[in-house]
Amino acid sequence: MKTKFSGILTLFLAFVVQLSFAQEKTVSGVVSDENGLPLPSATVAVKGTSNGTTTDFDGNYSIGANTGDVLTFSYVGYATKEVTVGASNTINATLDPDNALDEVVITAFGVAKEKKELAYQAEKIDNEDLVVSDPTTAAQGLVGKISGLQINVQNNGVNPTSQVLLRGLRSITGNNSALIVIDGSRASQGAFDDLNPNDIEDINVLKGSTAAALYGSDAVNGALIITTKKGNKNDKFTVGLRSTSTFTEVAYMPDFQTEYGTGWQGDYDPIENTNWGPRFDGTIRQVGPTFADGSFQTLPYAPVKNNLLDFYQTGTNFQNTVYFSGGDETTSYYLSVGDQKTDGIVKNDKYKRNTFRVNATKTLGKVNLALNSSFFRDETNVVGSSIGSQDRPLYWFVLNTPSNIPLSRYENWQTDLYASPDGYFNGYYQNPYWAVDTNRNMDTTNRLNANMQASWDVTDWLKLTGRLGINRATGNGKDWRAEQTYTGAYTRPDAVSSFVTDSEFQSTIYTTDVLANFNFDITEKLGIKGTVGASNYTNQFRSSAITANNLSIAGFYDISNGTGELQGAVDESQYRTYGLFGEFTFSYDRFLFLNVSGRQDYTSTLPKDDNSYFYPAVGLSFVASDAFPGIKSGPIDLLKLSLNYSTVYNDLGAYQVNEVFQQSGSFPYGSINGFFLSPQAIDTDIKKEKVSSSELGLNISMFKGRLALDAAYSKTITNDNIVPTTPSVTSGSTSYLTNIGELENTAYDFTLSGKILKSTDGFNWDSNVTFSAAETVVNEIGNGVTQVNLGSNIYAIEGMAFPQVQATSYERDPQGRIIINPTTGNPIIGDLKALGKTTPDFVLGWTNSFRYKGFTLSSTFDYRTGHVYYSQLADAMEFTGRSLESVSSNRQDFVVPNSVYNAGTEANPVYVANTSIPVTGGRQSYWTDHYNEIKENYVRDATAVKLREIALNYSLPSKFIDNIGFSKVSVGVVGRNLLTWLPAENRFSDPEFNNSNSNQIGVGGYFQSPPTRSYGVNLNIEF
Repeated sequence: MKTKFSGILTLFLAFVVQLSFAQEKTVSGVVSDENGLPLPSATVAVKGTSNGTTTDFDGNYSIGANTGDVLTFSYVGYATKEVTVGASNTINATLDPDNALDEVVITAFGVAKEKKELAYQAEKIDNEDLVVSDPTTAAQGLVGKISGLQINVQNNGVNPTSQVLLRGLRSITGNNSALIVIDGSRASQGAFDDLNPNDIEDINVLKGSTAAALYGSDAVNGALIITTKKGNKNDKFTVGLRSTSTFTEVAYMPDFQTEYGTGWQGDYDPIENTNWGPRFDGTIRQVGPTFADGSFQTLPYAPVKNNLLDFYQTGTNFQNTVYFSGGDETTSYYLSVGDQKTDGIVKNDKYKRNTFRVNATKTLGKVNLALNSSFFRDETNVVGSSIGSQDRPLYWFVLNTPSNIPLSRYENWQTDLYASPDGYFNGYYQNPYWAVDTNRNMDTTNRLNANMQASWDVTDWLKLTGRLGINRATGNGKDWRAEQTYTGAYTRPDAVSSFVTDSEFQSTIYTTDVLANFNFDITEKLGIKGTVGASNYTNQFRSSAITANNLSIAGFYDISNGTGELQGAVDESQYRTYGLFGEFTFSYDRFLFLNVSGRQDYTSTLPKDDNSYFYPAVGLSFVASDAFPGIKSGPIDLLKLSLNYSTVYNDLGAYQVNEVFQQSGSFPYGSINGFFLSPQAIDTDIKKEKVSSSELGLNISMFKGRLALDAAYSKTITNDNIVPTTPSVTSGSTSYLTNIGELENTAYDFTLSGKILKSTDGFNWDSNVTFSAAETVVNEIGNGVTQVNLGSNIYAIEGMAFPQVQATSYERDPQGRIIINPTTGNPIIGDLKALGKTTPDFVLGWTNSFRYKGFTLSSTFDYRTGHVYYSQLADAMEFTGRSLESVSSNRQDFVVPNSVYNAGTEANPVYVANTSIPVTGGRQSYWTDHYNEIKENYVRDATAVKLREIALNYSLPSKFIDNIGFSKVSVGVVGRNLLTWLPAENRFSDPEFNNSNSNQIGVGGYFQSPPTRSYGVNLNIEF
């Protein structure tokens, strides 16, 4: 027993001695940059444990560690440093800036490469810069921050859509949007918009077709490579919350005249929606109809301030994301749950989004497994698009309110006689409040976006990777409208019929990739790195809709409640490509890199005997600062030149090579079903569009990374454009789809970034300026065709920039003066005239970040100019008498300024200045029947300057939060689009808005609501 006790005592003493040697101690110090300036919020962690902290305002830290532990010091933009804990309790760390050209970029198929290897330009944006103002979509967070990238926000609804363009347009009718790749798998624009921005680790923007040529035709317009968060191995378990609450309000309304009110041809009419009545005089007048009992409503005949603005409410948006991350030596994980609830500026308009993400990695020996998955669900409830007897959008009905009508008075249409269908002032259009309550479009969408990946490190120079991805979206919708009838107060407006439409869609994208990556040295100075593989891309889509009209039971919106036959439509398609590809990069002494790649594609959209294409690309990267080290003796740290060339093809849409049959409504005999051949004929030799691109790039880093410039010039030639042309009438077809024409795109893009100020008191100023200039010219169309109409006055015109606005114009003499008809005094309406391109000459972005102590102020400005847009709103509202032009002459006949008439003959004109011949019908008819027919009047300057985002955040110092178990606490205020400057001639809407996400760029009208701005607060916590 004694012996056993002695043994136990010996073990206990040994254990105590061990504890004394391994006892944890407190290590402290200062983390600074290469100039000795402190780095606040730098991360200090004990490697291989969950123990970590951050530095305070002055770069100080304190952490518990054992002798022999390894401390890791990291900071954004600086190389990570590791230091082993010794006998000293003080460890100071100096971090060096990351070499800009040693930065790792995620390229095609998720392959990571050093930036200096690339023979093309690529830029990366991290999560911190992407979500600085807490945007609802990642596209919004990208605006103005990447050169060459133009994000067009199409509208301002509760779930706005966007268009993503890189270096302009390359096709007349084909797709011009950049390819979206999420975690290595090709995805859709919808999947990108559905991503929770807080889940994104970074976005690598590969510019030009050469950068993404391995993806084939899908990447003809460059690519956005999105990597989501995955957690880090050997990282502590972290729980975080990011919460944002913002308020949205109308930024500005169209600038209309407020001198004349309700009426027609100068006479007052109480039920008119037009503003051709007498001048406002403040007298009490009847408004709306006279009721059966002889009563009516009255109002002062005077303008009401903000009468249209008062229709809109202040919207709200609440976003919350809870996330979990961590890992051990072989595992990493990231999980998040996101929730968004939005109430729009239109009453009852709502949007709800939930996102769930699970990302994980696991290493089993030499095999690495990865899962990246997200599930998205949203619900949209907005006012319908088929409103009233005119089937026009809500904004149209709001705008058709004269300035003397307080629109908000008519909100309670169900209980207030004056607001009811029979009492509403307007005898031609429905009450917009009625539309909000009785006309809804409700949609629910579910999306699963996931990929599974397995990679095997066969040797130290060879890795095999297999990846399976799926992007599955399903949805259903219900669009309905109530009936509206009149009991006799009105006789002119048409009754509105009721209907309900049930719809559904299914969209599935499958991707399968098999890759072999290798990297080894052939000789001491000559190395080779490459990727060979195969991929499959399948896109399946189906949609259907069924409509019931004239519902029998009011308020019961079900297709079983309709009268007469149901109406239905179905659309279904499948598209598939297979590809074999290879990319090889030869390096010499790590300063000269030759990149050669190629892809052989097989597509289902072309005839089987001619459905294969080869995509070659070649590029050269020369790091002059490594080749000639003497360059680094001056201010230049890094100097790189690159050159590349590629040929890629733009694919056709599914079934475009087929002449299809369509169902006839009553052919050949009433109810007997019949079909007819589509009016579009197809060229039997039709093929893909050929896109040849070249690029010259320059990358410079100076003053130890304090200043960096990325610059590029590119030229792209597109041949064999797939265009529907006008055939001979005798062919029996209305259009002929064929390959014609040549487009030439030139683009310049520059990114200048710098650490402008770094002071010893902790004040830092970082700035980033992006400049992009892209223009596409139609060199040739061919086959006797000189222009192609894309619709809505947007054209491709031979010899001119594309897209181009073309519209009816004034006839002018050689001096540019307006030619009038000497009999009427009215300008002569000329032919269609090209009036300007709808893409900007250049886009300038300016992002700044100011840091002092725990405060960070960030902002992004965006400036676009040199382009025009066709304002459908200005055009449509001319008829109503709301335009400022219509009161420019006090509604009297006037002499057209700078006008002339022809006193000679048509063959020998003699132009005489017009000083005495006035227009005919200046009170109204001139404006509605003549001026309104000259569409040149509605082509406006699209220049815009916007404060896209601004954010002020404060991070609590670690000494305040460490004791309560938090590793990060920050609060802030955010704002988006708080300031917008537009030229005086554009008083109507945001020129960035567009009626459709297509190549018809530059058509803005009344299909969107007025522009908005938002502001709010956020909170970010980690522990």
